[in-house]
Amino acid sequence: MLIIFASRTGNVRRFVKKAAELSVLHLRTCELPTIIPFRQAHLVTYTDPMGAVPPLVQSFLEEHHRKILSISGSGNRNWGRDFAAAVDRIHQQYDIPINLKFELSGTPGEIQTFVDHINGEPKTMETSLRILKFRTDSCATCTAVTDALDRCGVPYRDVNPFDHPEMAAQYRVRSVPTVIVFEGAREILRMVGYKPEIIEQISSLFDA
Repeated sequence: MLIIFASRTGNVRRFVKKAAELSVLHLRTCELPTIIPFRQAHLVTYTDPMGAVPPLVQSFLEEHHRKILSISGSGNRNWGRDFAAAVDRIHQQYDIPINLKFELSGTPGEIQTFVDHINGEPKTMETSLRILKFRTDSCATCTAVTDALDRCGVPYRDVNPFDHPEMAAQYRVRSVPTVIVFEGAREILRMVGYKPEIIEQISSLFDA
C-alpha cells in the first residue's frame, strides 16, 4: 500500500514515517511533488493558512483523486475551525473518505488510529482480491518478490511466518517467499519462490 503525502514543516513527514514503521502492512511512501506510478493510495496533507488546501495537493488531486482511498491531515488546534480544514475541503470536493485529522506530527494514539484504518483496507477499491506475502528479513528472494510486486503497484499484506506461526499453519506455508492471492475467502493463486510468469499473472488480475 502507498501513502502519498505533502509536508511543509516536517510534521506530516514525521507522522508518515512513524505510521510506516508501526503498520503490519508493507507501506511505501511518496512525498509530493514527486509522484510514482500507483493504482491506489492514501493521502496525508498539511493545511495552508485560512484552512486552504495546499496548491501542490490540489494539483495532484485534480488528476488522481479517483485513486485515493482516504484523506488525513495535520493541523494546529489553535487555528480553531481551520484545524486540518484541508481534509474537510478535499472530502467535500472529491468525496474521499476521511481517515484522520491529527495534531502537528500526531500522538501515538492518533498514529495507531491511522494505521488501524490502513491495515483494515487489504482489498482493492474495485475487486475483492487480496494478497498475503510471507517473507523473512534475511531472505534475498523475498526482497526480489517485494520489488517485483511494488513495481507492478500491487497491494499486499506482509507476514513473517516466525512472527505469525498461526497464519503460516492456517495457509499451509512451508517456505518463503510464498505469495497467496485470494478472491474473497477463496485462494485462486499461489507462488512459492520467485516466478516472473506468476508475478505477471498477479499483475494482470489487478489490471483486470
